[in-house]
Amino acid sequence: MAINQITFFSVDNGDSVLLEAHGWTIMTDVNYRASAADEEDDDHHDFAPILRDACDNDQLDIFVLTHPDEDHLRGFRDIFHLGRPEDRDDDPDDGDVLLIANEIWCSEYAANPNYTTDVSKPVLDEIKRRKDLQGTAAGEIDGNRIQILTATNANEQDITDGLSWRLLAPDAGEADIPKAPDGEPRNSSNPSSLVVQWSITVGSTTSKVLLGGDGTVEVWERINQEYGTTSREWNILLAPHHCSRHSMGRANSDGEFEWSDDAISGLDNPRGSSPHVVSSSKKFEGSTPPNPKARDRYHNILAQGEDVDENVRSRFLVTAGKKGEEAKDIVFTFKTSGPSLKLIGTATSASIMSSSPASAGGGGYG
Repeated sequence: MAINQITFFSVDNGDSVLLEAHGWTIMTDVNYRASAADEEDDDHHDFAPILRDACDNDQLDIFVLTHPDEDHLRGFRDIFHLGRPEDRDDDPDDGDVLLIANEIWCSEYAANPNYTTDVSKPVLDEIKRRKDLQGTAAGEIDGNRIQILTATNANEQDITDGLSWRLLAPDAGEADIPKAPDGEPRNSSNPSSLVVQWSITVGSTTSKVLLGGDGTVEVWERINQEYGTTSREWNILLAPHHCSRHSMGRANSDGEFEWSDDAISGLDNPRGSSPHVVSSSKKFEGSTPPNPKARDRYHNILAQGEDVDENVRSRFLVTAGKKGEEAKDIVFTFKTSGPSLKLIGTATSASIMSSSPASAGGGGYG
């Protein structure tokens, strides 16, 4: 039986999301530490074996880079081959065969960044290599393909029967991140985040997942103003920027924080009887993000006009528990009845834990 599911890996404040649907494997962002493969490293989750198991012939169909922040591309080179696909070592003396990402999706900013770091440079160099091949026969080969995306009309596009997507951001202006003057802090790449709505149909039922990287308040305001509800709705939402309040508001001229009704409306489009919000973050304690006040706003969204009760709180899920707890991946399967919470537990656990989010340790926070 074909696997139709989405996995939110536990990677602290960072995104690593694996969508498996109708024979396709699609990874959105990666935040991986090579040390996680060492038995001595108890602080980081080694999800690479799960990803490799999901990829036929050591090939991932699509890698989606929302934006080139380190917590969205860290460890790419430890899992994926860089360079020409024919140069991959298919029988390495040490370690596993590196995966080939058949196609990369990114924004115009990621294809033309203002700066790189030691962490981002390998991925951005790979994007440049593939961009230089566009328009050639080599550019159509698995492992060389790239799509540089700019949002226009949010039309739905099919990948295969039962799997489609819409691009909501960035538009051309959001992807145009100016270079900061010398000596000034670098301008954030967050506004250039790809915002993608995925639709997965099983039987006659379509489930929708909204992934938005670190999309900013201005981005969600525009999405709300320009696109209809169908383009913005979701059964599962990954809270932007690891549940930061800055995707929902901004400081005013007096330095006081103000919530944006437009941005919140851009996010407030749950569908179905049991929508979920996932926060790919640390637990809500200490520094932010994640932000407790943003979490409260997501509780209100999930309540859909009703009281925020324990059932509502249980549908806000967090990938990381307290320090010392094991990593908790969050997995939903897509069925004819819609998305179903399959597992909240360690990725290496052979047992399936309770399917009730309210009873799963470390999942919901109120």
